[in-house]
Amino acid sequence: MKKLIYISLAFVAASCASKTTEDYLTELNTKRDSIKAEYRTLGAELAKIEAEITALDTTRKVVNVTARKADRTTFRHFFKIYGSIQTDNNTLVYPSAQGEITRVFVEEGQPVSKGQTLYAIDSEILRKNMDEVKVQIELAKDVYDKQEKLWKQNIGSEMDYLRAKNNLDALNTKKETLKAQISKTNVTAPFSGTIDEIMIKNGQLVSPGIATMRIVNLDKVYLKADVPEGYIKTIGRGTPVNVTFPSINESVKTNINETGRFINPANRTFTARINLENQNNKLYPNLLGMLEIQDYQQDSALVIPARLIQENAQGESYIFTVKADGEAMYSILKPIEVGMTYNGVTEVLSGLGDHDMIIDKGSRSVSDNQLIRVTK
Repeated sequence: MKKLIYISLAFVAASCASKTTEDYLTELNTKRDSIKAEYRTLGAELAKIEAEITALDTTRKVVNVTARKADRTTFRHFFKIYGSIQTDNNTLVYPSAQGEITRVFVEEGQPVSKGQTLYAIDSEILRKNMDEVKVQIELAKDVYDKQEKLWKQNIGSEMDYLRAKNNLDALNTKKETLKAQISKTNVTAPFSGTIDEIMIKNGQLVSPGIATMRIVNLDKVYLKADVPEGYIKTIGRGTPVNVTFPSINESVKTNINETGRFINPANRTFTARINLENQNNKLYPNLLGMLEIQDYQQDSALVIPARLIQENAQGESYIFTVKADGEAMYSILKPIEVGMTYNGVTEVLSGLGDHDMIIDKGSRSVSDNQLIRVTK
């Protein structure tokens, strides 16, 4: 090969003195094309010989690998936080009157309707007071009627008329007050739901401020979580979210329904609310849920398995690709720029082409420009 090049150059030097520039350029191009053709032929023969040596020489290390192409797909990234199930219909029942429990009408686990009586408080004293007031009202009304007739006939004093009227009005007001107090001795359900807990029993003395029962309605529940303030620009109403409940092995794909407008100064978070359908009442208040909230999406992204990406001492990412040289194949170290990673795949921002073959299995066993054998 070297002799051929030297002969060609000597020939060119000897001829250049007697030929025009145009003839000389034409001759150079012809010689170049001839040398290139011979170089390609020699290169193909060399690659063939290398392949044969690889197949026969057991002392030369050849690494068996598999290869794959990068995928073009929609890449989404999610971050994880935790929240808990809550419901607006989870209420402790408190009595509005003081007295002794005469009867409890419900049991734990029993469904109840809004307005249904839960338990009764002794109202005997209040009812006796009501009977007494009714008698007083009858007398006061008779007095008022007589005073009114006399006042219309200009008989008697205005003071007597007004005193009779005021007495009757006061007794009617007292009657209404007693009526309201008696109604409060029958404690009713504030909404339809299920009796979750009963803290009282017959004969027990209760008073306002003491919890007596818990009633819950799990038909409508929501999950509430605290989101770090760094996501305030990317998270909002309609953001996709995957919710998983590890305790019951349930998961659902939905969207955020509402985000808070207040940053908690204690932990620098804002709230996110996800309304959930609670079929068969599987979701209990305070049940822990894991949220995977989408904070990034790129359509037609080039993605590869994260396990194929390696780093050098400077923290730069690279992968190994396959280079074919005739029948021989070599591993080529290719630096890449990576983006986010989620669910085992990483987005490649630059450095990798759509048609590049990436070394998959065996990528940790090769080095740059190493002879390889690609297997299936």
